[in-house]
Amino acid sequence: MRLISITEGNLRNHHLYITGHHDFFPEECYGPSDARKGIKCKLTLLVEGLPNAVETDIARANGNGHPRNFFRKRNWVGEFFKIHRLSEGDVVAIERLDSLTYRVYPFKNGDQKSQAVKARRQEKQATLIPNVIEPTKESVRSGFGDTAFTRNREEPLHRWVPWIAGFSAAFVQEVLDATVSGDPADVTVLDPFAGVGTTLIEGLKRGCNVIGFEINPYAALACEVKISCARQRLKPLGEALSKLEDLSRRLTDENVEPKSHPPKTFKSRIPFFSPAVERNVLLLQDFIAEQKDPFVRKALKLTLGTVMVTFSNYSYEPSLSTRSAAGKPLIDHADVFRIFRDKFCEIEADTGLFQQQLRRFKRRPKAKVYQRSYLQSRDVLESGTVDVLVTSPPYLNNYHYVRNTRPQLYWLGLTDGNGGLKKLEEDNFGRFWQTVRGGPPVALSFGLPELEELLQTIRQRNPDRGVYGGSGWANYATTYFNDCARFFEVTRRAMKPGGLAVVVIGNNIVQGVHIETDRFLAEIAGLYGFQLQKMHRVRSKRTGSSIVNSSVRVDVTEVPTHLYETAVELRLSK
Repeated sequence: MRLISITEGNLRNHHLYITGHHDFFPEECYGPSDARKGIKCKLTLLVEGLPNAVETDIARANGNGHPRNFFRKRNWVGEFFKIHRLSEGDVVAIERLDSLTYRVYPFKNGDQKSQAVKARRQEKQATLIPNVIEPTKESVRSGFGDTAFTRNREEPLHRWVPWIAGFSAAFVQEVLDATVSGDPADVTVLDPFAGVGTTLIEGLKRGCNVIGFEINPYAALACEVKISCARQRLKPLGEALSKLEDLSRRLTDENVEPKSHPPKTFKSRIPFFSPAVERNVLLLQDFIAEQKDPFVRKALKLTLGTVMVTFSNYSYEPSLSTRSAAGKPLIDHADVFRIFRDKFCEIEADTGLFQQQLRRFKRRPKAKVYQRSYLQSRDVLESGTVDVLVTSPPYLNNYHYVRNTRPQLYWLGLTDGNGGLKKLEEDNFGRFWQTVRGGPPVALSFGLPELEELLQTIRQRNPDRGVYGGSGWANYATTYFNDCARFFEVTRRAMKPGGLAVVVIGNNIVQGVHIETDRFLAEIAGLYGFQLQKMHRVRSKRTGSSIVNSSVRVDVTEVPTHLYETAVELRLSK
């Protein structure tokens, strides 16, 4: 099933946009631009409220041959809108029954699943009773579902931005189902490492107030566009989408020169874009700059950020590297406009759906995201205001979020150059190995003898490798755990007594030494008044398992070790 949000243009012109959904229909149903040249294999549309089925194909454009963004036959659409009294922002579902038969009907997002949700909440609450202070092997089990962010790829809003090491919307749903009862308007959900906003969106969908902190400007932009789209008019988005068709013609006119320029201080080992692709990107930037509506500009900017790597000479493997290094050919030409347009159409449609979902709440939930480090949140986050915290901080695996979003930060104008990136690295949770490896030995800021002994073991590994040996990695791991302590110090102040915190974290292997990061995290939390409820093993063999064999991080481990992720469930003492 695909969901399509109705725009003012749809109501005026009696059609439904199917932009971004062409893969939902079989290739044989796409016909020539002029029906007199022949009709391809017809689709059968069973339209709710109409007495007869609609038979139609989908035309292609006369010039470039791209599929048009609506069905060829569309005189039925106006009657369909009239029968169901549909208006701007309502959502239509298109459901595939077989390869050529589809059902079309208004999508109602009511409380049809309320009983199932209630039963699931009761079941989950049974696992959240604070009766386990120290986890045993038996208690390390799967209490929540898989956290893999890849499950977000088809979820409205969550599918906008691919993000490494984020967690799934389904996981957050399970946590909130199990913990949020009563009036959600009285509940505040916090994500201190908001990423691209998974926790924030799921909190809003339940009517909770949400607060997020995200230090990376590109991820913060994604959060801001997502949480603010609930309050925006759909008409400007639809108008911008219509103007994109004119931009398509400008892209094919070789005499049109872009006014925008590549970022001067952005450097890469090989050209990030080919000349042809770069020209089209610059014309897109001209288009973005022309928009008067501030939200539309941000949404278009985010659109470019989400797709730009797909037509560049780089790819995520999972770190950003050249396509040639990954055995892939460079990209000389790409349909930049179509890729950009389809993503923006997706954003427009999802915005309408999200607005419909929030209409059922008498009071619109509050939402705020701060582009700053959560560890520096004291002046904006009131004490004793947070009921539920769901988050996943950066792992002890040195994945460099700043470096891996450099293209977006520079091309979207989100950094003022290398000085800005350096500050991001210095303020990042746990820093990065590259930023602390060469400094003097770092000491733990709290007392935890077992962890101190483990870090000392790492420090003594491979002294002949200099900063690439144990000393550099011990500095990095120590800095990381010191920030874990700062995290719980800040969180103790922010949360209400009895508040629940669910922190997803993975174990690690550094210089051949296995670090049970989840267990140490729980012990650090205990130093700041948090009681361990459960250790939910939510995922094994997570993304990034290749670090086990990394020459700079790992020697030979004494026992076979597997990577996993744990949802550490904690409750602040009353």
